[in-house]
Amino acid sequence: MVRIMASKLRDVELITDTGVRLGWVYDFSFDEETGDLLVIVAEPDEDLDTSEFVTDHEGLLLIPVSSVKSIGEVIIIDSTKLAVKSKLRKPAIIKKRVQGQEATMGEGQERPQRTGGL
Repeated sequence: MVRIMASKLRDVELITDTGVRLGWVYDFSFDEETGDLLVIVAEPDEDLDTSEFVTDHEGLLLIPVSSVKSIGEVIIIDSTKLAVKSKLRKPAIIKKRVQGQEATMGEGQERPQRTGGL
């Protein structure tokens, strides 16, 4: 197994296997008890309509690690395993990540300036 440092993945582009540019790696979410990697938190591409994707309260995409097909110059995401709102109803990983806050931003809300991440 090849080990990759999380810091090396910061700002790596995420693209689906069907060619849709999702965005760039912003952070990761782990299970506090097991240490398992759950989701890739990604800054969405400016042209991506995020209304059908699972997002956190800041509008960041939440991409299940199980949907990752390959990691290289870009991260390829299996579009059939990508979490979209039509397939999911508030999964536990989202509830944990946003800690009781809304999972998506409301219409007309501006995204707050973010600092930090990896």
